[in-house]
Amino acid sequence: MKGVSVVSIEDKERIETRFGPLWSGKTEIAFRGGVRTFREVKRALDLAGEDVMSIDLHELPGEKFAYRFYDGDDRRVVVLVCDAEWGIVEEHRAHIAEWLGELYYETGALAYDADAMLHLLRKKSEEGGASSGGADRC
Repeated sequence: MKGVSVVSIEDKERIETRFGPLWSGKTEIAFRGGVRTFREVKRALDLAGEDVMSIDLHELPGEKFAYRFYDGDDRRVVVLVCDAEWGIVEEHRAHIAEWLGELYYETGALAYDADAMLHLLRKKSEEGGASSGGADRC
């Protein structure tokens, strides 16, 4: 992946500064004469695991878009920035504990349950005033 930048665990703020609060994007976006949906983006990027849970999509300048999702296997919020040909030009990751704080460490075995973690993440985001969009398994 040429030009990929990987974000460390401390970069929750960078992700939110660039792409907004979690769920502040859309569930589908107009892109290059068509519509990109969670399902289409996951399929095109070969993200078929049950632990890949969509958060939002963002239209970006320069014929690019961003797909933000929760990777339950890695327990990180991930943002992939793609170009018009579906090439990944940037990748950003931050551990879910950056959003959940001590709550993450109190969950015990639930930390390995992607549905439970996404539920906690949504609840915490809503308490913080984040927009509530449509996270989806697609």
